[in-house]
Amino acid sequence: MNLEPMVKQIILVTDGESNTGGNPIEAAVRAKASNITVNTIGILSQRNQQESSFEEIVGIAQAGGGNYQLTYIDDLSRTIQSISYKTVSTTIQEAVGKQLQQILGKGLNEIPPEARSSILDYIDTYSDEVAVCCCLLLDCSGSMLSKIQAARHSIIDMLYSIKERSGSYKIALMGFSSEADGYCQLLHGFDDSAQQLERNLYKLQPKGTTPTAIAIDRAANLIEAYERKQGHQVELSEFIG
Repeated sequence: MNLEPMVKQIILVTDGESNTGGNPIEAAVRAKASNITVNTIGILSQRNQQESSFEEIVGIAQAGGGNYQLTYIDDLSRTIQSISYKTVSTTIQEAVGKQLQQILGKGLNEIPPEARSSILDYIDTYSDEVAVCCCLLLDCSGSMLSKIQAARHSIIDMLYSIKERSGSYKIALMGFSSEADGYCQLLHGFDDSAQQLERNLYKLQPKGTTPTAIAIDRAANLIEAYERKQGHQVELSEFIG
């Protein structure tokens, strides 16, 4: 049984608006209720894109308690790493803030600058050490056809970069589109090898429409199943306290 705390997050990568399979905002709310943060990355195109797709990207992240960012496909690897780190740091900061409120009756921003600086240094260090469980959701609808090769390389780059962390970083990858079996294809499980993921990435053939809500629900279920397999995970605030 693993009693270490674990930050749970979904990172949704998409270049457009959901158009089948339910409401992704509601799916993000369900994930957040299970203490899973939902982040979104919107892939920008050189062509004009509908404003509604960007509004949905923002709305999903806000409903899921996460961060959002718009980026060009060539910057995807850096963006994934940045948004993941931000989620881990924010989660730890919230846990520390909860403990400070209970012990001192003050929030992080209310304590003296020198003490606050020391706490922020601790958060920065601990962000690299805490265990992370992340499910990456990759839009594989038809609109991603011209971007899929760059997306593959970005994900492989991310795999190599997370090896430098002190703490455990478990990652799963799902591709989603209306043409996938059951709307989602698990390309990499949390305990699979990096070499297997590289092979599976080349099986992706973008086509069909975008069932974002179904993908978020499936990712949350996968994370919860992995958490049950590992045993009870303590809350960060409980661990830090």
